[in-house]
Amino acid sequence: MNSRSLFAGRLIQSWKYQAGIFRSIADWTIMVYLIVPGTVIFGMIYRSWWLETPEWIAGLPLLLLYYLFYISSWMGNFRPFVLEADKVFLVKSKPLFMGMRKWGFVYSLFFQAMGTAIMIAIFLPFLKNRYFLEWSQIVTLLLFFISLKWSIMIASYFLKKINGKLKRYVISFVLFVLLSWFSQLVYSLWSIGADFPVIIASAVLLSGTFLKASPLLKKIPALEFEVMLEQEEKTKYIKWIFMMAPEMEKPVVSMRTKPLLFRNSRRIFIKRTPITGLAELFLKIFLRNPSYILSYFQIISVSAAGILLIPPLWIKMIVSGVFLFLMYSWLSLTWDKAIMSHPLTKKYSEKDFYFTARNRTVLALFLLALLLLGMFLSASMLILARFSFLGA
Repeated sequence: MNSRSLFAGRLIQSWKYQAGIFRSIADWTIMVYLIVPGTVIFGMIYRSWWLETPEWIAGLPLLLLYYLFYISSWMGNFRPFVLEADKVFLVKSKPLFMGMRKWGFVYSLFFQAMGTAIMIAIFLPFLKNRYFLEWSQIVTLLLFFISLKWSIMIASYFLKKINGKLKRYVISFVLFVLLSWFSQLVYSLWSIGADFPVIIASAVLLSGTFLKASPLLKKIPALEFEVMLEQEEKTKYIKWIFMMAPEMEKPVVSMRTKPLLFRNSRRIFIKRTPITGLAELFLKIFLRNPSYILSYFQIISVSAAGILLIPPLWIKMIVSGVFLFLMYSWLSLTWDKAIMSHPLTKKYSEKDFYFTARNRTVLALFLLALLLLGMFLSASMLILARFSFLGA
């Protein structure tokens, strides 16, 4: 066995694992009624983009699309393909272990580069027919965002090693802002056709990436960290399954000794009744659980993006209807899971005040979601109108 065959075996196992996850949620009914029709509809819409530029892109400035590419550059990590058993076996064979890791890093670079290329290919009709870019500009844009994504990947690898969450978040935010400023400078050069400075900037990013990655690949790393990193990358695609199937949701393990919110367990409602007691209990559970908050805003953001970006009015209405049904159903299921999971609160499930508290709390969070969705859509339309006015 050599390092390449070992890596190939683990890669194939990873593909089989992801295929098993896909089959667990996409049975023949999902394939027939959702995935296949959705693929066909997207193909027809994409073809129509080449034939005629849609109205919704007419007022969208190129800079906003550029920012979308920048944000997407932060999505992606290295996969070391390190497993728990490597602590015992492969460390004794250092060349085999290190060679397998190098193949994993090369695969990660190639995979993320293909993701960037696919994203630019999706917007290629607009880049050519709406913004009238030359092929040299598009290739330069692709080169820059591939090099930027690789740099962010290596930076994210080291950021994940920082123990303190607050420190890690602050450094990540500062890095995000600094790179956004750098990307704006690159955009100002690229938009006027100065491709050579953009190529130089891309080369600088690539040089920094390989300078940081080279020593990393020559020494045995902290195996527990890379095992955790590989496990996160391997299972990240099942987070949506956990979100939509409460009985399968994996609890978030926190090392915090006290909760960030309501750490002194102060009262939310002044008036104490069984209804407000259950409502307060659920709100504290909801706000203290990062997975609930993240899922809540994911549903809102994805629905808002669908309403904004999909041009036909009838599809916007369908997306809005799906959002209403999905949000209310998810909140109801989340209540049942949070309150019914403990025997002290489960015993009240047949009481009238239990259903009153459940309906009022779910409705309040549902109306808040509608308000947040409306605010996001209004702000987005104002920004687009502002950019359209400046472009005119």
